[in-house]
Amino acid sequence: MSDIAIRNDQHLAVPTGTEPATAQLVQWAQAAHAAHSLAEGICNTAVAPQAYRGKPAEAAAAILAGAEVGLSPIASLRAFDNIQGTPAPKAITLRAITQGLGHEVRIDESTAVIAVVSGRRKGDTEWQTSTWSIERAAQMGLTSKSQWKQQPAAMLVARATAEVCRWIASDAIMGMPYTAEEIRDQGVTVEARPAPRLVSAADFIEHPAEPAEPVITVEDALEEIAAAQTQNRLDEIKAVCKDHGIKDQQVLDAWLARSTELVEAA
Repeated sequence: MSDIAIRNDQHLAVPTGTEPATAQLVQWAQAAHAAHSLAEGICNTAVAPQAYRGKPAEAAAAILAGAEVGLSPIASLRAFDNIQGTPAPKAITLRAITQGLGHEVRIDESTAVIAVVSGRRKGDTEWQTSTWSIERAAQMGLTSKSQWKQQPAAMLVARATAEVCRWIASDAIMGMPYTAEEIRDQGVTVEARPAPRLVSAADFIEHPAEPAEPVITVEDALEEIAAAQTQNRLDEIKAVCKDHGIKDQQVLDAWLARSTELVEAA
């Protein structure tokens, strides 16, 4: 069982889909207002993940997305990554939701070259198995990505987990098309990728204007951070990312990790 808990009680009155259309719109508006008010109180505290601090609109969208699948507000912020203003579920989130409803998901094998994950819908006797090898990832052009170079085993498990959860519990995960790991594999061009989506209360929240198209990409920033040999160089990279609106959590984590390595090596 995952450490992301599924709640049976809900603090937000999210429509179930059985109410008349007009009633659903009213409930969505009320839920959006409540989520945004809650997010404003959370986003300036240490409780909020770094990706949502100072961003109540994005946090409200994540809270609403989590409420739809049974997550509490705080669990929602931990379960959904903020990628270019859009809440995206982690692979472990799909697993938690799936298992929380009684379906079974297990990791049969996990190495740096292969991941085998099996799942079985509640009441079924047959297991569905997803196998992701490093060769399969290479054929899709994924292994050149920094996250695949740094943690191939975790990325393989994430891909296999997401695939299995969609197979056995597509109704449970509300048709979420892509996980955070899959979106990051696409780089900053993900916004141009066609993807099915449902209109939710997040669409009623006013978002700040999107920053200008960055001159450097997230991948470029990660490569520069990995190659940095001094703290001054890391600070220069940080300034460039700030100037060009790059606020990806993965970049922040890589920057902090490399800074720690340089301090320890000094």
